[in-house]
Amino acid sequence: MAMIATRTEVLNGRSFVVTASDSGYMIERDGYKYSEAWDPEGSGRTYTETNKKIEEAFLSEIEEKAAAFDILMGVSE
Repeated sequence: MAMIATRTEVLNGRSFVVTASDSGYMIERDGYKYSEAWDPEGSGRTYTETNKKIEEAFLSEIEEKAAAFDILMGVSE
């Protein structure tokens, strides 16, 4: 069963709560999707897990950029 996992990390002397899916899914907050989120400790931010795998989201972005490049270069209609 997929679920949200959190851990605390210290970076440059500041504590952060790192939130991510334990099964490789994107997480979401306020309409924005993330592979993982780093928030200041005590911020109280919460996330929900999406049904989109991180790899799928990354490939979609690459495919979109490749299509835009082809259009700009006159390769695609």
